[in-house]
Amino acid sequence: MSVPVLDLANDPALRGSQQGEALRADIEHNIALYLDVFASLGLDIEELTEQALCWLPHLRRQDAEFSAEVEGIAEGAARPLAEVVMLNVRYELIIGMLARRGRAPAGVDGCTSFGLLAHRSDTGTPVLGQNWDWMPGARTYVARVRRTGGPDFLGHAEAGTGAATQQGVNEHGIGVVINALMAAGDSRHPYQRPFRLRVRDILSATTLGQAIKAVSGSNRTVSMNFLIGHRLDEIVDIEAGPDTAACLLPADGILTHANHFARLDIDSNALREWPSTVYRGPRLDRLLRRHATLDRKHLHECLADPLLCARADPDTPGSTATLNAILIDLERRSVAVTAGPPDTHEFDEHLLDP
Repeated sequence: MSVPVLDLANDPALRGSQQGEALRADIEHNIALYLDVFASLGLDIEELTEQALCWLPHLRRQDAEFSAEVEGIAEGAARPLAEVVMLNVRYELIIGMLARRGRAPAGVDGCTSFGLLAHRSDTGTPVLGQNWDWMPGARTYVARVRRTGGPDFLGHAEAGTGAATQQGVNEHGIGVVINALMAAGDSRHPYQRPFRLRVRDILSATTLGQAIKAVSGSNRTVSMNFLIGHRLDEIVDIEAGPDTAACLLPADGILTHANHFARLDIDSNALREWPSTVYRGPRLDRLLRRHATLDRKHLHECLADPLLCARADPDTPGSTATLNAILIDLERRSVAVTAGPPDTHEFDEHLLDP
């Protein structure tokens, strides 16, 4: 079994409807999964629908292409628009709705990410990668998108969300992987560009500076870590809080990150809510540094490490698991994805220009 791969159209509404039709069952599955997740958190489904629709005019104002794609997904999947908007802003919704109740999010995306400069890669090309940890059962897809009004891109995302809105690379060799972060001020800037749209902004960049500004250029509704790379052998990590940000650079060609602020001095409950974050980044760093240069086999072994490849705890409601591992070669414009946890699944590689 492999993650579905779609070649999608330039027109955003058609692109969305193509996904909606092709992945209808997976989209229905993800909608049901998230409705259960919100219910398990004690959140009202009617309020959820209202809050999702409140995002729609902001998405239309912020990016007409992205909002048209989201609306196309709903049409193609024959689902209410509010449900598909929910999928695309579910992180912002969870954080915001819990914050209004004075609660912290105990279970959101985990993820352990890394970047390698070219001299640490056996191919001599810079590489990004990560384990993506989330609710067991969430279904994803890979999309290859050709555009006339912006760079072509290739990436990975959840079914029902805009193409390549989690991890990806564009035709200019600019790529990104992400990690959830948590700050006390999350949700104090409502209806800012959601993190998925910022990933798309990065993949729409033609320069590394534009990619960085996609994160740093405005306040954020939720905190997020963006590990961004360029094919000309540059990697920068941006820890983005609600209205401040800090950058980290590779040390001897390697950079890793988990789910707490390593550079930005900010009030956060991450260590209390996500205790594994304290060791995942440093552990991945040590595993990577065992090798002077790393090939695909080495990277696979590192991501499959039992302290990095998570299994859901059946006795802990809302616990997350490693669902996919992702490797991105910025020079080759390739995205490799496992269809399950990397300790039991192999990578399938996809090229922007096959």
